[in-house]
Amino acid sequence: MNKHILKHIVMGIAAFCVVSCQDSESDLLKPKAYFENNLQQVTMPNSGNTLTVDITARISNKVKSAVAVSYSLADPSLVATYNSKYGTNYQTFKSEDAAFVQATSAVETGKLYAEKVSLTLKNLDKLEEGKTYMLPIQLHSSSVPVIAGEDISYILLVKPIKITNAALFYSNYVSVKFPNGTLFKSFTFEALINSMGFGSNNTIMGTEGLMILRVGDTGGGIPSGILQAAGRQHYEASEKLQPNKWYHLALTFDQPSGKTVMYVNGVKWAESTWNIPSLDFNSDVGFNIGKIPGFQWGERPFYGYMSEIRVWNVARTENQIKQNMLGVNPKSDGLELYFKMNGTEKTSPNTITDAAKGIECRMNGIEIKQLDEPLTMESIH
Repeated sequence: MNKHILKHIVMGIAAFCVVSCQDSESDLLKPKAYFENNLQQVTMPNSGNTLTVDITARISNKVKSAVAVSYSLADPSLVATYNSKYGTNYQTFKSEDAAFVQATSAVETGKLYAEKVSLTLKNLDKLEEGKTYMLPIQLHSSSVPVIAGEDISYILLVKPIKITNAALFYSNYVSVKFPNGTLFKSFTFEALINSMGFGSNNTIMGTEGLMILRVGDTGGGIPSGILQAAGRQHYEASEKLQPNKWYHLALTFDQPSGKTVMYVNGVKWAESTWNIPSLDFNSDVGFNIGKIPGFQWGERPFYGYMSEIRVWNVARTENQIKQNMLGVNPKSDGLELYFKMNGTEKTSPNTITDAAKGIECRMNGIEIKQLDEPLTMESIH
């Protein structure tokens, strides 16, 4: 008796499982709507204050009738959630500055993609240069289910930085005196440069004999145009820099690992390993930019333009360098010295004050010039 009951129970469970599996398989085969791209980066126009962005969604498989879809602006708090999850720092694009020209569309019979709709973004002139703005939008459908988690797409909009002024160095310099007791274990030097022509030895920045970033040292066997880090230890790149061309230069040193890297336009050009406990850039002849004034073995001047001159007390990563070549927040963690060299610094006839720590530095005759063409990311790639 019990065996017969058990047999019927087992058969019932098996039948239920078969039906459940069939139902599950059927659910998987049902068409669903979703965003194929959850992140859409758009390019700012060169002129004008509005931008139109095309938006589209898709379904998972073709159907025999049209599928209605619609879109709306999603909850702005999703931007903060995204930043927290992925470690980004995107700004929220204001919802009131975004509107759909038409928010509804359809996937036609036998197709996978919905007809595009247009999203208009306005007041672009109010955005800050160099910042990335994010706008979340949400997908809806009254015809088919929408895949949870794939129903949000983020529009990314970057307002590019355009540098219109730069400092002309023509045997000029800035001499920096860091606060007493300042020791650098790790560091990063950064600068945008455009040389009128490389000579035998051209100073970018640093402390001679301790650590300096320069171009060429023909007296020491380093050809003109070759980027070199020199001082307690040294190494150089193999490829020459060209005159009358903009470059972003960066030299990093991570003291715990000993790793040092040279970057040109955000790309690694050379690397080495150093054993240096710490660096006092105030020692010896001090820290100089553009040339070494009064140096007994030659002042080694740079002739050309410089912009975005920075010194950090950390080794910046490759991504950090790539993403911030044309500008950074003056109050960024680890930024010890910052000259934009665009005319915004406080100056007197013989001094210039940096934007990071307010260090008043000695200088001579540096002119801020308007560039013939704005310097953009395209200029250094």
